[in-house]
Amino acid sequence: MSKCSNCNCDLLLWKNPMETGKVFFGAILTLLILKKVNLITFFLRVFYTIFLTTGSIEFLSKAFLGQGLVTKYGINDCPNTVGLIKPYLDDFLKQLPVKQAKMRMLVFAQVPKNTFKAALVTYLLHKLFSWFSVWTLLFVGVLATFTLPVVYTTYQKEIDSIVGSTCETIKTKSNETCNQVCQKIEPHVKKIGPLNTLVQNCCKSTQATTPAAGISAQSTTTKLAADVPITTSTSTTTGIDLPNVPETKPESNTQEFDVEDLVNDAAEKAL
Repeated sequence: MSKCSNCNCDLLLWKNPMETGKVFFGAILTLLILKKVNLITFFLRVFYTIFLTTGSIEFLSKAFLGQGLVTKYGINDCPNTVGLIKPYLDDFLKQLPVKQAKMRMLVFAQVPKNTFKAALVTYLLHKLFSWFSVWTLLFVGVLATFTLPVVYTTYQKEIDSIVGSTCETIKTKSNETCNQVCQKIEPHVKKIGPLNTLVQNCCKSTQATTPAAGISAQSTTTKLAADVPITTSTSTTTGIDLPNVPETKPESNTQEFDVEDLVNDAAEKAL
């Protein structure tokens, strides 16, 4: 796996220009052929030409030579297509139950967050394929695959700095926007307790990330808590309070019996 990934990296980074050039221009040529040539009519034309040629040679050779040249010199055994495809097919069938389980979890929303992500991705792909053709996306994808890795490795520091500053700017702007939204909607939701608490939590979280854009308004629950007086207790405890032990010994309600008296009473009753 590592060797394959290293080979792919070397191929995309143009470490060997001859090998990369072959793959790159081969892919471009294939895409151009797919755009200009109708594959269905092309393969049908190839097939009927082969059938007509082999049939004519076989018929004429049997008519004039007494033996068909195609059957004599042609290929008698078919290639082992099953043996070639079977390993890949077995690997696909082994992974198929796992893929089915993941799809079932997405469809039936066992994790709603992942289902929403899948919905967003499929929606974006739907829009992308509705705006551009498959051939256009494949062509742009081939160009990007063989150019972007080289550009990134060449100007990695500059690109990383630009991306980092852009992310920080976006984060700051989003926090400022959230603060402005909180300030605008806070007067309207003060009358509703749960929404008021939610807005206050949102404003406090954004205020922690951007101190300069803090919110001066306070919720009604905070004001009520500030008006409650705090009383201090003067009593101090030095340990855990234990129950008091009575000074006098409690009287016992049980009586002690003599064993001999009990035996004598039982004998008298028996007589």
